[in-house]
Amino acid sequence: MRTHLTLCVLVAASSLAAQNTFPLPASAVPGSTNSTENTAPFLAPMRMTQSLVTNRNTLNAQGLPSTFGLWDMSDFDPTGRYIFTPSEVGTGAGVFRYDTQTGQMVVLMVGNTSLPRSADPTTWVATNDNFARFDPCTFTPFGTVLTGEETTGGRLFEVTNPMSNGPFNVRWLTQMPAMSHEGVRFDAAGNLYTVDEDNSGCIYKFVPTVPGDLSAGQTFVLSIDGYAVDPNAAPNETWNSTANRLTTRTGAAHWVALTGPNGQQITTQNPFLYATVNAGRIAADEVMGTPFGRPEDLDKNRLANNNECLYFTATSENTVYGIELTGSNTATVRTFCNFNTINLATGADVNPLQNDPYTSPGSANPVFSSPDNLAVDHFGNVYVIEDGEPNGGDIWKCIDADRDGVAEGMGIFVSLGISGSEPTGMIWHPTNPYRFIVNVQHPASGNDATWQFDTRPYAGSNGDLQLLTGVNAVSTTGPGEFVKTALANSVVGFQTVSPNGSLNGQPFAVLLQPVSTFAGATPFLPPLWMSPFQAIIPLVGGPIGQFHTVLPFNGSSTAVQVPAFLAGISVIAQSIGVASNGSLVCSDAHEIVLR
Repeated sequence: MRTHLTLCVLVAASSLAAQNTFPLPASAVPGSTNSTENTAPFLAPMRMTQSLVTNRNTLNAQGLPSTFGLWDMSDFDPTGRYIFTPSEVGTGAGVFRYDTQTGQMVVLMVGNTSLPRSADPTTWVATNDNFARFDPCTFTPFGTVLTGEETTGGRLFEVTNPMSNGPFNVRWLTQMPAMSHEGVRFDAAGNLYTVDEDNSGCIYKFVPTVPGDLSAGQTFVLSIDGYAVDPNAAPNETWNSTANRLTTRTGAAHWVALTGPNGQQITTQNPFLYATVNAGRIAADEVMGTPFGRPEDLDKNRLANNNECLYFTATSENTVYGIELTGSNTATVRTFCNFNTINLATGADVNPLQNDPYTSPGSANPVFSSPDNLAVDHFGNVYVIEDGEPNGGDIWKCIDADRDGVAEGMGIFVSLGISGSEPTGMIWHPTNPYRFIVNVQHPASGNDATWQFDTRPYAGSNGDLQLLTGVNAVSTTGPGEFVKTALANSVVGFQTVSPNGSLNGQPFAVLLQPVSTFAGATPFLPPLWMSPFQAIIPLVGGPIGQFHTVLPFNGSSTAVQVPAFLAGISVIAQSIGVASNGSLVCSDAHEIVLR
């Protein structure tokens, strides 16, 4: 009777709770969050929190250069204390460092707007030059920071002492060909990869002569094997030219030398002409570099076979590609996700009206449009960040459950609703795997901002016990997946595993407790999310202190069907295990929202 009464009260109390869980069903309408720009500019799944890190108005009071708008692809230092952010303005661009503990800002680079951009490395002085459209900002494995110009004849720069109090030492990486730089990432061997953002843009690899020293090395360009031998291939034309539409731009590939072993020119076109021409792009055409439709960001991951995989967005193609690194100079290129990928919220294509990369995605809501930035979390999930209005502003989480480099589905993770803006620079915190930051770039207010998201609402004891849940689907856990929605007659699965095996064969239980959806759960004795003052239902095992079931070596799985009369409440689920020393180990808790 007490349990039935509790459930009835919770149903009444939860009737107003209607926030969506991941995947979000639709994008934020442009302007829909203008009134909460300074408190909650994004639509986010239930229990995911967003908080302001800093914004342009705040830093202006500290002397942020007046040109430093258009905050783009930020990065953390390895501790997560400092954030490095580039300014993508057309003149007077630069980079600043923000201390998340003190709230103080320091400028590492700033362009002199009264000067032209230098094209001559022999006379160049970092403090006496202008910079344009700094887009990437990457903290390297060597303790330095890279930034580059996403513009004609773009240059790549390295701040060699970014953690100092200044003066900052900046060097121009003059053995990197001129191109419109955006994404910059490194593989495990310390090789640098970058893209050329153009509708005939290529992907490049730079191998340092001395590992860790980016001042000298050899540059290669990605060439798809089938494309390189195709008589229709026209590398000097756009990706969607009449000729290039007849070619193949996926499959086996090679990294073809663009410069000599010592970084010297080997093509007819000198790739090292800066500021006025994208000389690297012209040189890449000579060696059959494969063109893509506006490559923008890069990020990396590991596949199930343990090979590294680079992902890059091709904005004009509405596609994200994956480059599996299969050897020192070989690769396999696949489509990771595109307009035909399944939308986890609808079960249909993300863009039902688009069947090829040459067709407009339309303006339905939701729609997958203009993928721009990328981020990979600590668990290997890939996030795709769209350009802004009119069809953008979404961050999509992609699911590649078998880690073969092709996403089975994708869903809207968060969505930005500020007029005139786009989300940029999403990056996961280096020491907190459930936290990320993202920038609000060029909002109509002009107040660029950095926001922090926390995605772990019900933290466990960080032990070797994991609970996964699924609603009419495979059980999952991770950012955005601790809270799920279930309808009447849905089948909810509960899986408990000990990833390192230390709790296999030990007593355990899966416990459930009904709670108000409006309020969610509060910990009684953290990290236990069950209150002794409410009904606790042992789904597997027994009540706390009376566990009579041991965890199988391949984990435990069970499922229940949701009865209709429970609609309107939430159920908290948590796995509890008993370690060999007798201590309790608590998994992260999950919330199932019954509707």
